[in-house]
Amino acid sequence: MLSLAAALAAVPCAYAHGLSRVCFVVVDPVTRMPVEGKVTVTDDTGRSMQLTSSYLRLGRTEALNTLAWRSESDVDPDVTVITIPAGAGTTIQQKDQLPTKEITIHVTATRLKPKTPGTTSGTTRDNTELKKFGGGGATGNDNNRLTKGQAGVAEDSAGQAHVRGEHSEIAYVVDGVPLPDTLSGRQGSIVVEITIQTLEMITGGFAPEFGGQTAAVLNISTLANIKKRRWDYSTSAGSFDTYGGEVTAVSPLGERGNIVFDVSSSKTNSAQESPQPDNQTAHNAGSTRSYFSKVRLAPNSKDAFTVTLSHNPDGLQIANRSGLPDSFASAGQGYGLFGLRNADGSRPDVNSSNSGLLGAAPVVLQSQQQAGQDINQSEVSEFATINYQRQMAKGESAQLAMTLLHSGQDVTNNNPLIDLNNLPVDNSIEYNPTAIRNVHHVQFSGSWQAKRGAHQLKAGFLWDAQSGTESYNVIPASQLALDALAALAPDLAPPGTTNGQLDINGNPVYTANGSSPALNVHRTGSYKAAYVQDTTKFGRWTANYGFRGDWYDQEQNLGQNSVNSFQFSPRVNLQYQIDRTMDLRMAYNRLFNTPPLAQGAIVGEAIQPETLSQYDIAVSKRFTPRHTMTLAYYYKDIRNQVDTGLLIPGSQIGLYSAVNLQFGGVHGVEFSYDVSAPKDGGWDTYVHYSYSAAKPNGVDNTGEPVDDYNDHDQRQTVGIGAAYTWKSGATFAMTIDHGSGLASSIVPPSEGRTPRTQVDLHFSTGDKLFKGNGGLAFDVSNLFDDRTVINFQSAFSGTRFQQGRRIALTVFGHF
Repeated sequence: MLSLAAALAAVPCAYAHGLSRVCFVVVDPVTRMPVEGKVTVTDDTGRSMQLTSSYLRLGRTEALNTLAWRSESDVDPDVTVITIPAGAGTTIQQKDQLPTKEITIHVTATRLKPKTPGTTSGTTRDNTELKKFGGGGATGNDNNRLTKGQAGVAEDSAGQAHVRGEHSEIAYVVDGVPLPDTLSGRQGSIVVEITIQTLEMITGGFAPEFGGQTAAVLNISTLANIKKRRWDYSTSAGSFDTYGGEVTAVSPLGERGNIVFDVSSSKTNSAQESPQPDNQTAHNAGSTRSYFSKVRLAPNSKDAFTVTLSHNPDGLQIANRSGLPDSFASAGQGYGLFGLRNADGSRPDVNSSNSGLLGAAPVVLQSQQQAGQDINQSEVSEFATINYQRQMAKGESAQLAMTLLHSGQDVTNNNPLIDLNNLPVDNSIEYNPTAIRNVHHVQFSGSWQAKRGAHQLKAGFLWDAQSGTESYNVIPASQLALDALAALAPDLAPPGTTNGQLDINGNPVYTANGSSPALNVHRTGSYKAAYVQDTTKFGRWTANYGFRGDWYDQEQNLGQNSVNSFQFSPRVNLQYQIDRTMDLRMAYNRLFNTPPLAQGAIVGEAIQPETLSQYDIAVSKRFTPRHTMTLAYYYKDIRNQVDTGLLIPGSQIGLYSAVNLQFGGVHGVEFSYDVSAPKDGGWDTYVHYSYSAAKPNGVDNTGEPVDDYNDHDQRQTVGIGAAYTWKSGATFAMTIDHGSGLASSIVPPSEGRTPRTQVDLHFSTGDKLFKGNGGLAFDVSNLFDDRTVINFQSAFSGTRFQQGRRIALTVFGHF
């Protein structure tokens, strides 16, 4: 407890005399339980002081600007306890004694972090930091902006973000409600960025309440209390004919509710990373739309209902190969099947031992762009959530939620027609694909939490019923493509026979005697989980521990074996407070990651859940209230690692498939130094460095040996961000992201990976430019126009190059 006289040191003592025995407690607006937060106290002269508070540091004041408590019952009876819901404020009037004068003090409470135990490992960003460092020039809601520059994150092509050596098993928990998994590829809005109050990315020390996808958990707290009606808008234009706009409306609904509505759209001629560094708009246009709404009602002090709706359709052209420069002639310039042929028709892999095989002779071909390849993808991600929260008693609350989710993806083509009886030997157009995928989830989740003495107890459950349908018709456009399809996925190939000969790719030469079939797949399954946990403090130790049970089952009509898996998972997460500025965290987690349901796993055995043991140790040092350094080490021992790659490895047709890797191992070291900005402006910076190795072993679910390294393995990753905010609200930010190169970035005959660096700039005038109602933002992505290769002839990603420099101007405002 801290006297207000000390807090308002700049105010005369007489002003604070009558209020020197007041204790402010920030509480959750629904559960009324203490949360980590900050209190801004302002007197009637405009002078203010900000206090931070931690409900885990019980009853110990560690610094002048730290306020701590246990509960109201622990406070001296002479002290007035004032509880303030996060996001709300209050005004206090007090008669002073010498002389008699009325003092008016305004108090505002803000939640500082999501409600997770202090034993977790990860980083926390608020809405302001997301705007500064999330990547500029984009409108709408690109979820990769939420992880940009975070420690342990390696960015890949096609919207993939790999956290601590995993593919992209990221779970979203929004206001305590976990969302089901979706199809891979670009997703729509999980939550509207402007409504995010805090985002915590948890990468280790997972409490038992978290599961399903645990490469990382994005634990998001949205604005709970909206005080007044407000409209926000933005419109932008930039390079590659990129345009976008967004409108967000927030408003209170009476005294006990609020509503958020957001609609956004964008279009560009360079939607994804191109297969070549120069012509990056070759059949590469894309558009996104997003519709998001959230209504929250609290009819009384004990109950709250939240309804969230999200609908996000996207359209995307599958980028065409237009040919690579002569410098790639030793590896293949992007012509023919899988881009293995050069512009002069030769293949660099032909030698004296294979020169007589089918396809070895030079064949001069048009590129995909010249030949008129036209493959398109449309995608939709939509969900509805109903969330009920109940304050049962003092320090005890419950939550129950239902979520409906649908993800769909259609891949269609307008390619030239194919005659299977008269196929050319090779063709830059590889296949004419038509694929329809849909997956539906009906999920119920609930939790109960209560404070019992020094113990914060929590228990919960999750039940997710899943169903999915898929249909595939893949027509090969050349003899080499037919041979590859028949060898890889006979169910997709037309009926036919082999003649005992091999082609240049090592596949049996296949003769078709019918048309390409349509393969229809139906899957049903469920994911169930239950957990119990306790968070307690004893001496300098804080412990979060408990158990979680995960069940996953799946049936399908392909003749593959059924999947039925259960795991009992102990979790132990510890924090030791070395002194008031340094703490040590240690964790052992047994984890269970569910595979995607409708993910094209039509080759080999059915996909099993990924199971792993994760070990974490980290030490953090707070040099000042604004300067923090963290050093962490982690190790993952994985079974049935779930990865995602191209359905036909190396192809450029937009179809992906899940795959199991028998064993996996990831270990790494992470270093972070963060400087948070002061309340009235100044520097906000971070430096993150990661060194890791991701190595699979054994065979995949088709029985083939796995590679030495995961396709997305990147040894060294560096993220640097620096932003300066003026008192006017204007901000300038720069981010530097460097990777030493993915395992898939090697360009033969070299054996070295290709490093890449991207520098982004962001400048905003703040919202005071148009008479306090708006401003301008200027963004440059990839300042130095670095178009380095990201993936090259990869079985998982094909060939992709870094997108060129983008410049965007945004006009934004509110009313």
